[in-house]
Amino acid sequence: MSKIQEALEKIKAEREKQVSDTTPIIGDVLPLEKELDNSRAETISVANDIAGMRQPVELNSEEKADKKIVDAAMSDRYVFNAFRELRTTVVQKINESSPIIMVTSCTYGGGGSFVSLNLAAAIAMDETKTSLLVDCNLAEPNFSNLPAADDSSRGLKDYLKGNECGVGDIIYPTGIPRLRVIPAGQTHVPMTEYFTSVRLHKLFDDIKQRYSQRYIIVDAPPISENADTRILAETCDYVILVVPYGKVTEEQVLKAARAIGKDKLLGTVFNNEPRFPRFAWR
Repeated sequence: MSKIQEALEKIKAEREKQVSDTTPIIGDVLPLEKELDNSRAETISVANDIAGMRQPVELNSEEKADKKIVDAAMSDRYVFNAFRELRTTVVQKINESSPIIMVTSCTYGGGGSFVSLNLAAAIAMDETKTSLLVDCNLAEPNFSNLPAADDSSRGLKDYLKGNECGVGDIIYPTGIPRLRVIPAGQTHVPMTEYFTSVRLHKLFDDIKQRYSQRYIIVDAPPISENADTRILAETCDYVILVVPYGKVTEEQVLKAARAIGKDKLLGTVFNNEPRFPRFAWR
């Protein structure tokens, strides 16, 4: 064999060795491929879970308007876009699965329940996400007008009281795809110490596990005027503070923010902010 042939054979052997060293063994998956496969599997699992959510009754646009629920077909685009922007901000700020977000106001009549319901509805508009609305306004429930969640429905108070009902027994469809509600319930007992109970922590743990892409929106009484709300805030992951425009002082807003704490406060929503007229300039 000539020296040229020897050199060619040597180069060929080195190339074959390089290919052998870099080719994965059959059945082996590179880390990136594993990550992509896991992501695809999780996406398919979430999609299947969401597709399996039954919706016996679906509200039409007129019924949503009557109940003051945002809808893609509503004529008031200002309100619709405001809640879409709020949803986007919440999703961008939170990087965890199934967060529990408490919504509270500075004062009674501040619009906290209105924001809670419509934030949950706006999140549910995304076909890849679900939301669960929990009525923790136990003294003044707000969501009994939703389908399947009337005043006679068992709810949060019944579960916390231990009235032989599980988590699945108190979650109801709302007439809005991908949105469920836990109503306040029908048990008439003082709500003192409800929010410190072991069963509340168990409830939140259970509902966080039911769907991986679920946003749990907790509607709570005003934090500045209800000591129980401050206890509830400690159980939740984040808090949104609703400020009724022109109805509270700066000191009331600061007091509410301090009660929540900077680590929990996700943001502030101004409710009923005046809309200034648009001018056509030449």
